[in-house]
Amino acid sequence: MGKFKVLMNGKNFLLNLEGREQKMGFYVTPIVEAATAEEAESAAIELLKADEYLISSTLNEKTDSPMLYVEEIIEVSRRKKGEDANTGFSFYTESE
Repeated sequence: MGKFKVLMNGKNFLLNLEGREQKMGFYVTPIVEAATAEEAESAAIELLKADEYLISSTLNEKTDSPMLYVEEIIEVSRRKKGEDANTGFSFYTESE
C-alpha cells in the first residue's frame, strides 16, 4: 500500500455563512492509503462523502447536487510525523 495526496475541488456547495446562503467551492488535499492511484481517488471521494462537517453544512436540494472533482493525485513516500490526513478546506465563493 502506498500513500497518496489527492487534490480535490468541490463545487456547487450551498452553505450558510453568517446567516446568508451562498454557493461555495473548496479545495482540499486528503492523504489516503491505497494500492493504486485509482483506489486513492475512490478513497478520497469516500472520505469527503463521510465528512461530518461537510454533510452537516451542505444545504443543497437533491435537484442541485454539489460535485467533487479530482484534480491531481501524487504518490508520496510517507506521511511526515504529525501531518494530518486532511489539509483542511480552502473555501472560495462561486460566482452565479
